[in-house]
Amino acid sequence: MDELDNYLLAVIAAFPLKRKSAFLFAVVTGKRTGQAVQDSHLFDVTPLFGCVPMLKQTNFDARLERLRKKGLLTIAEDGVGLLKEAEISFRTRFPYIDGFAYQNRTNSFFERLLLVIQVLSNFKHGVKHYFPIVRDDVAQLAVKYWLAGHLTESTKEVVRGRFYLELEEWLCEVNGALYVPRFSGGNYIGKTALQVAEELGCTPWDYYFEWLNGLHYLFAKMTQNFPLLDTLMPNAVQGLTSSARKTWQLTEQGVSFEKLAVRRNLKESTIQDHIVEIAATIPEFSVYSWVDRSTITAISDRKWQSLKDIKQAFPTLDYFQIRLALIAKRSDMICS
Repeated sequence: MDELDNYLLAVIAAFPLKRKSAFLFAVVTGKRTGQAVQDSHLFDVTPLFGCVPMLKQTNFDARLERLRKKGLLTIAEDGVGLLKEAEISFRTRFPYIDGFAYQNRTNSFFERLLLVIQVLSNFKHGVKHYFPIVRDDVAQLAVKYWLAGHLTESTKEVVRGRFYLELEEWLCEVNGALYVPRFSGGNYIGKTALQVAEELGCTPWDYYFEWLNGLHYLFAKMTQNFPLLDTLMPNAVQGLTSSARKTWQLTEQGVSFEKLAVRRNLKESTIQDHIVEIAATIPEFSVYSWVDRSTITAISDRKWQSLKDIKQAFPTLDYFQIRLALIAKRSDMICS
């Protein structure tokens, strides 16, 4: 078994009842359906949400079947469940992974990081003509803006020095061997993830989750400890689905909640799903127009088995308000 198997078992174990394979696939790949977002918050599965967005359905199904043959789980019409109690230590081994918070930003950040390292290293070595290590136009443009912004305030030497110090501090706090071989500069071209995993003598998935944990460690400490690296981080809005992003843009323009469905030509329930997704993704988005602090506090003080249980305890709330309260609980909005 590798860490992908352990991750899948951890996701299955995190839900109190059996879940259909399609639902589990949505959770592990980060498909932000209303049910996946809602239940991941209800049962505190958000750290595990969307950690393997690149996983294909066929590979997912094959993994589940392999785990079934090992006697670790059952697969039936009523869902997938653990066959016997097992020690699920995935979260203990990777305590900083927070899939829901960083799902759609991790790879974008790392691409920008690779480009900045290459640019600053080549500047030091006097290399003026080279092919960017990352060919993505969006990443290249983001780095150009990043450099232009910092070079209006400091020289290249100062920016490079500050950047190196922050990078060194982070790499000393994690396993730097996971990242340094992938950096490029001068005459050196960084290795691929598969090449580094082979050199370290681990499976690709073991390498991947270690790599992910180290990056999420950085993300969690960026604002306070790594201000320059923090400016490379893509905006949280990038974590939204394209449809929810359009709804968010309208809210930013001052369009009222009541008019959003008309403007988007969508059902009110779909707009509600968007609002829940926005609240879960963008920390500064306020839910207090729909649910007050005292209600959020009251809901967060207890563990629940279903939305129905919360509804019975708070009959005046509708399910939209309950879902927002769960989001606010997870996002620590009650403390803001």
